[in-house]
Amino acid sequence: MRKEVSTNETSVGTLARGLDILGLFAREAPELTQTEISAKLGLPLPTVHRLTAVLAERGYLERDPRTRRFRLGLELARFLPPLLSGMRLPELARTHVAQLAGDTGENVNLAVLQDGDVVYLLSESGTRLLSAHTPVGTRLPAHCTALGKCLLAQLPPETARDAAGPEPYEERTAATLTTWEALAPALQRIRRDGLAQSWEEYEIGLASLAVPVAWPGGGAALNVSLPTTRATRPFRTELLARLRDVAVRIEAGLAAHAR
Repeated sequence: MRKEVSTNETSVGTLARGLDILGLFAREAPELTQTEISAKLGLPLPTVHRLTAVLAERGYLERDPRTRRFRLGLELARFLPPLLSGMRLPELARTHVAQLAGDTGENVNLAVLQDGDVVYLLSESGTRLLSAHTPVGTRLPAHCTALGKCLLAQLPPETARDAAGPEPYEERTAATLTTWEALAPALQRIRRDGLAQSWEEYEIGLASLAVPVAWPGGGAALNVSLPTTRATRPFRTELLARLRDVAVRIEAGLAAHAR
């Protein structure tokens, strides 16, 4: 019996240290070496070697083969849908997003940033025949989409640069920003204006406007995507006003739910 208790206590301790390592990336930095993990948590380096190896094997951590630094792995994305369901963001936003899609006739999307990608939580179709519907759960690059740039702009510059990934970024079209030197000023303008735009940066013929949505789980963003042929200046002005109004209503709903 003593042996069973001892084994259980050891397992619990190992689990706790593994969770401490994962939590360190959220608190300290998006990338860490084993030595840094050891120093920050006060764990012996051999213990860190063993735990990070297990976490990487299971997909909860991944290691850059060039720098040998660890970062959170894609396996953690499996927890995102139930987490967001518990936070009620999609449920509280759905009515407002659907109404905006119905009023404008355009597709409206709500998304968050996960591992440098845009992850779609909601996508409501408008009535237009020519539109760009994106299924829930779709992941798109952040550097060349309005949603992605809006989400990156909600991060501190250094964190945003890490989240954007290694340079050069994928060149989807001739308008794509492929370096941090080009992307950083664009993010600064988004922080200043509260508006992100993409004009044929992801796909030829596609335009998008996005605004930030604040919520307790971190940054989110709301967008309307449409063909460039319909994205006239007067219509974009109207869409921006509607997007900002819906963002405010979603944030109010989240705040009321939190109380």
